[in-house]
Amino acid sequence: MKQYETIPLDPRKAEDVHYATDNRIRALAQAMWCMRTGKTRQDWLNLGKDHPDTLIPEAREWVRAAVAASILEPPERNLEADRMYEELQARRAAR
Repeated sequence: MKQYETIPLDPRKAEDVHYATDNRIRALAQAMWCMRTGKTRQDWLNLGKDHPDTLIPEAREWVRAAVAASILEPPERNLEADRMYEELQARRAAR
């Protein structure tokens, strides 16, 4: 088994971990919530993503920590989404 505690922490690897682009965050939040409450996935979805009980912020921090500690791989960049975001920002700046 890999000795993760001896691997140097690299927070830069976690910079791209975000709810909108890394589905591991939603999966972890949903699993934690369902385990804590005994309720279903649909019950969790019914809360809505901005409800404080969804555990999304907490799950994001756990995924970010796991990526920074090399326990999980960093998310793959979506170059098309990056390009579209940059275009959007350029259009806003041009106004």
